[in-house]
Amino acid sequence: MSDTTDQTSPKSGRRGPFPRKGFQILGLGLQDFIRYFFGGNAGLAIVMLVLICVFLAVEAIYFFPQHHHQYRIYRQAGQEYVDLLGAEIDDHTRLGSTVNIAYLAEVNESSKKEDQLVNALLQVGTAVENRTERLGERLGDAREQIEELPGEIAEAQDPAKKAELEAELTQAKKVEADLAPQWREAVESALQDDAVWDLERNPIRLTAEQKEKIREAVLMDEPEREEEHPFFVELKKASQEKKEAARTAHEDFKSHLDALRDAVKPLREIHSDLRDIAMENRRVLDKFETAPARRKALLEGAAETKDPEEKARKMKMADEVVMETPDYEALNKPIYASVPKHQEVAPALVEAVNRAWAEMPEIGELETKAARERMRAAKGYYRDFLETVERSTERVPEWRHDKPMSWAKTVLAFFVGKDWVTNSSWHEFYGLLPLFMGSLLISVIAIVVSVPFSVAAAVYVNQLARAKEQNFIKPALEFIQAIPSVVLGFFGILVLGSALRSLSQVEWLSWVPGFPMSERLNMLTAGLLLAFMAVPTIFTLAEDALNNVPMAFSEASLALGASRLQTIFRVIMPTAISGIIAAVLLGFGRIIGETMVVLLVAGNKIQIPDFTAGIGVFTQPAHTMTGIIAQELGEVDRGSLHWRALFMVGMVLFAISLTINFFAQRILKKYHHAH
Repeated sequence: MSDTTDQTSPKSGRRGPFPRKGFQILGLGLQDFIRYFFGGNAGLAIVMLVLICVFLAVEAIYFFPQHHHQYRIYRQAGQEYVDLLGAEIDDHTRLGSTVNIAYLAEVNESSKKEDQLVNALLQVGTAVENRTERLGERLGDAREQIEELPGEIAEAQDPAKKAELEAELTQAKKVEADLAPQWREAVESALQDDAVWDLERNPIRLTAEQKEKIREAVLMDEPEREEEHPFFVELKKASQEKKEAARTAHEDFKSHLDALRDAVKPLREIHSDLRDIAMENRRVLDKFETAPARRKALLEGAAETKDPEEKARKMKMADEVVMETPDYEALNKPIYASVPKHQEVAPALVEAVNRAWAEMPEIGELETKAARERMRAAKGYYRDFLETVERSTERVPEWRHDKPMSWAKTVLAFFVGKDWVTNSSWHEFYGLLPLFMGSLLISVIAIVVSVPFSVAAAVYVNQLARAKEQNFIKPALEFIQAIPSVVLGFFGILVLGSALRSLSQVEWLSWVPGFPMSERLNMLTAGLLLAFMAVPTIFTLAEDALNNVPMAFSEASLALGASRLQTIFRVIMPTAISGIIAAVLLGFGRIIGETMVVLLVAGNKIQIPDFTAGIGVFTQPAHTMTGIIAQELGEVDRGSLHWRALFMVGMVLFAISLTINFFAQRILKKYHHAH
């Protein structure tokens, strides 16, 4: 080899033993540019991830100091003490309301058929009225004139005015004569449309006779006519009579319910008085807290203005700003004075509630499913009430406005808090628990539904399907990812939610937990839609995991005499199980981060789900972490406590998604090393 050949390493980008050919700039060839381009994109992705983390952290990091400061004022103003009493009242109210719903379910059961017919008539009438609205308004206006103009004509003194009114009356009668048949024809046409008889919120099946009577009643209900069809009057009368008979039969139930609900009145009076005092205390403390900022703003404004009078006015206002520290002991003196009253009222309240609860009917004695479910829930609320009163009775005498507010308490108030209350004149609460529970339960529904379908589809496509079936099923499932989530949300509102609610009203399905559903938009509807969205992700990754199982495994199994299904379930799937688990985890991460569907379909009700309903808890409405961020972030002031609370929710959501993806990647890495 010639000694004149440049032996520089090829990695340097310069000429070596095998010199590069073609396009070069600064010693870099086309392949170098391509490599650096893709490497730069990867580096940019990492930089963006770091920037997102930093941005979230910077916005969220000041949440807990602000949150702690607000809770300190909350204690100093006496609001914390008032809410100890309020918790007792809230638990008692929830208990009384639940028992009242059970009572009403028993009473209303007696007139259920009549009430369903009345509702059916009203629904059909409303649907027809919507279709004939313009004609109805014109006919109603004409009849209103026909009714009012004769009186105006009789009172008119001016002959010209009288003649004008008589002409209007004649015209109104002509319009009424022309429109009445048109309106009736329009109503007849509307009643022939099956969509008018689609009673979405009413499970009753109308007989031909009932439909005819409803038709007659709707035709009789002309604009500005006050007479009601005899069928309608008869139904309402029968319903009222049956309800009265049921109230008489459940008179003892009602009397004990009234005693239960009245027991809280003395405590409610104390709470109402103390709440007003604490509100005034909070206003005083808020003025003191904002005084330096207000004084500074006034002084800066005075320094910038050139008008002597305006300058003097602002200086005077700045001097009037009170900077003196409030007397916290004096502000809370009425609150401390109420402690003995509470110690007297609380035992009496518990005794009255215990006495009334002991007289309530047993669950097995109730006739309706709804009443039995509510009384089961009330049983849990009764225990919660007793525990709350016991806890408050211990804490009330020990409460002090100057007791240091621990950081642990304010941190836990966010992570395990049960309330998310914003823009409140009392106090803002930022509790993550109801949002987390909503996200978790919806994700559980989605995973439970999507995993069997996705994995089964992956097994079929990879192991059993013919080539034509594979070419059809795989693109069809993967196409689901192309459907915009907002479109799926609309589908959930208009189709799936309505269909599930109608199905839940079917009488022979009343045994299903949570049926009939009280809300069309709930966790079940959202979970089913998210399951549909998760199918492509889990299917694709699971199918890849099955595809990576060495062919020798299945061939050896078949050679030993195993059937195709035995080979699939005993050899191939166990071998690919780590990849399938990773697919499920990545699908879960896809689900929990979804926003638009849950925002549109989950019901957006911030509450801890009522787990006393058992499996029926999934039919309740809820709110989610992603939904609350999307709903409220555009409406809050930048840098406010509410703003930082939403970013803190985003941090938690980001940590959850990162953790799920981390474990999924670890499992995938282990799976690949194994093969």
